[in-house]
Amino acid sequence: MTMDIAQKARIDRDWLTARAQQLIEDDCDIDPAENLVLYGLDSIAVMTFSAELKQMGVEASFEELAREPSLENWWALISSRL
Repeated sequence: MTMDIAQKARIDRDWLTARAQQLIEDDCDIDPAENLVLYGLDSIAVMTFSAELKQMGVEASFEELAREPSLENWWALISSRL
């Protein structure tokens, strides 16, 4: 898969935080170290997010995202693959 540089360029911590808030359908402040399941994140949302990342050129499987669903862990995973 060819990486879309324009899409990858917009992936940063702020984008991740905003996207996580959309996934949990809440505008609350998210503690970056807190498990997103406690905010209402479900497996369907994680699958959706994994597919979105793949479309943007970032390989992050459902299993990897679901293993440790926090903003800190997700950013570490995503940033290592940008």
